[in-house]
Amino acid sequence: MIVEVYTPANDAEATDSAPSEHQGKFVHIVGPQEEFLVLSPIELTEYHAHIVQRFSRRRADLSSVSTPAGDVVLFGTPGWSIKGGGRYRLDRGHRTLSLWGSSKAYGQFDGEHLRDTLKITSGWEDFAVDLDGPSEHR
Repeated sequence: MIVEVYTPANDAEATDSAPSEHQGKFVHIVGPQEEFLVLSPIELTEYHAHIVQRFSRRRADLSSVSTPAGDVVLFGTPGWSIKGGGRYRLDRGHRTLSLWGSSKAYGQFDGEHLRDTLKITSGWEDFAVDLDGPSEHR
């Protein structure tokens, strides 16, 4: 899995250059040969569709189109899909990532799959992944 963290500096930077603690929205995007967990701080992303638009702009093999309902659909290379979304809180200092909720546009994410996949993702193996969200969201 590739984890992308969008930042106000330039929409997407390497995960190491993002703030050490922040929260926002995320989407899980799966392609024919790779999958992505894309995190975007709340000040950048009002809707999950905005994350998908930014993601597709950064890839030569993908395009996106907005539907009348405001959702964003990926098209281009066959095999790409959006597997859900929700909210997150990342704390690098404590090595924790909390994921919760769902996306009105893309539905519920598969938390167990994300947790299991992050355990074998370089740089994320030692993160505790909480699927209930922070205590103030329970």
